[in-house]
Amino acid sequence: MAEADEPRRRAETLRAAFPPPQAPAPRHVPLARGILRDALPDFGEDVTFVTVRKIILPPGGTTGWHYHPGRLLVVVDQGVLTHTYADLTVETLAAGNCLVEARGAEHAHIGTNLGDSPLVLHAVYFQPRPESPLAVQVAAPVTPDQLAE
Repeated sequence: MAEADEPRRRAETLRAAFPPPQAPAPRHVPLARGILRDALPDFGEDVTFVTVRKIILPPGGTTGWHYHPGRLLVVVDQGVLTHTYADLTVETLAAGNCLVEARGAEHAHIGTNLGDSPLVLHAVYFQPRPESPLAVQVAAPVTPDQLAE
């Protein structure tokens, strides 16, 4: 039975990691911003600024490949998040689940909504500086052709 599921899993991995160019983009709703008085020890001494956003990803939508300069806490409020990492491992998170994303280019990833209803996320960005970008867009780590080899 597991071998029969392999082509379907591979197709889902490809669809999540390499969405079509016309895939809908997320809508970001700023909720709050603030400055930390004291560093969060587990997040690094350079964390001084926090931004909270609501992210709405329509069906078929994607965040595009990106990474974060600071760590990020994500709560899945509605729908299912398909989270693909640079090594093409996939993590699927349903409503009520959370994840903490590591910072830095070596932790590039893409979020995809493969479902039929909107995906709603709440994200808390822990930034090194107030002017730090929340995310930095990057190219996919591999191409679909490289994956097929």
